[in-house]
Amino acid sequence: MEIDLKKLFESDASERLDVELDLSGVELGGAKPFCAPVKVEALLRGFAGSVELNIRAGYTVCMPCDRCAEPVTREYTREFSHTLVRESREDTGELITVPGERLDLDALVLEDILMDMPGQFLCKEDCKGLCPSCGKNWNEGSCQCGAPQTDPRLEILRQLL
Repeated sequence: MEIDLKKLFESDASERLDVELDLSGVELGGAKPFCAPVKVEALLRGFAGSVELNIRAGYTVCMPCDRCAEPVTREYTREFSHTLVRESREDTGELITVPGERLDLDALVLEDILMDMPGQFLCKEDCKGLCPSCGKNWNEGSCQCGAPQTDPRLEILRQLL
């Protein structure tokens, strides 16, 4: 959704938007995490030749657990705020330059959400993962394949003890 900010840059007016974004085509780590539309409430307020943008985004993420591959569904509500300007002499990252006084709200919300995503999706904090030999989910119990249940990368540390 593209927003024309011209009247907001020129006055102290404000505008409220309630939109739903379809991000179902976005891929992250080989999965498409957005299983429902993202609900966005945006408040734009013009002041002193700039626009203050406050966003409240509610979304549901469906991803496989990074350790056991079980489906994980989590709901999030996040708030983001930005200051939009026509042009900026400094590149501090605090201001967003809006060329042509038009803002692509979808792209900005997607960027905010992706930057806020956790680095790892787990079904539970103490997820034990899968057996590297037989693939059994260790959260459901031990396997009978006889494979060691410790990470082989940590074996050198065990030898030190």
